[in-house]
Amino acid sequence: MLEDLVRQHQQDLLAGARTLNIALGLDSPAAHVERSEREVLDRILPHLGDLIGPAARLIDCGPFTGLRTAQVLAALERPKAIVLMNREIDPRIFDTLNAKDSTAEISLAPANASPSSWDLPAIGSGSTLALIAGGGLGLLSEAERRDLFHGAAQTLKSNDFLLLTSELTQDAAVAEAAYQDFGLHLVRTCLTRLGKSHGLEPRIFHQASSQQVQFGALAQKDASIQWQDVGCIFSPGDWLAMGAAQQFTAATLTSELAGFDVQATWRASDGRVDVMLLKKK
Repeated sequence: MLEDLVRQHQQDLLAGARTLNIALGLDSPAAHVERSEREVLDRILPHLGDLIGPAARLIDCGPFTGLRTAQVLAALERPKAIVLMNREIDPRIFDTLNAKDSTAEISLAPANASPSSWDLPAIGSGSTLALIAGGGLGLLSEAERRDLFHGAAQTLKSNDFLLLTSELTQDAAVAEAAYQDFGLHLVRTCLTRLGKSHGLEPRIFHQASSQQVQFGALAQKDASIQWQDVGCIFSPGDWLAMGAAQQFTAATLTSELAGFDVQATWRASDGRVDVMLLKKK
């Protein structure tokens, strides 16, 4: 939550911090990603349920945990367990899942689970399906993505499945601009709230000939500052710099997913989302 983020870094500012490393993210994908992804999953889930089989375990992870859990759950036969890999998940998701199915054991990942080492309980006699939905791969840094894929490789057994969705765009520049406009608003809002009680105002610096945020700063009102002498540097997350322009295809993702074979790929009818099913070797 933005309020929590501001409160946390307000203390750093009061303590005299000169650099605030603040990573801002999205709590849901763009609307066009949700629509395209839902369309593909509606088309493939009947086949997926037959492939996974009964008594399966569903692991939902990634940036938008819980977004597609109920939709996938409806396609599985007598699921044994559902594990949500996000301890800060919206609790209303549990109500939705309980309404959909009364037999599956629904739980959050244990406190010691991390993106690179899930350490989940062995529940369910069938195959495991791990789900990374919402087209959120492009919003992860390379290190975050690597950790997530490593966790999948360590947790899934031979013949288990991994379902990935990635956002595509026919015009990367247009999509990137949309995410950057949103990100710029977050940057300015955050800095405004941070500086308000100190009589400071936000300054946003962009890369030359670009709307990408290079950094943000807090400065005295009417003060003329250059990037070399800012009092507070704002470091946005990698997603803000790359936005939706960071694209993935089956070929590029496969190179990062050693130990998995691609079983099938599907594309939304509007060409905005790819869905890829992989099987652990």
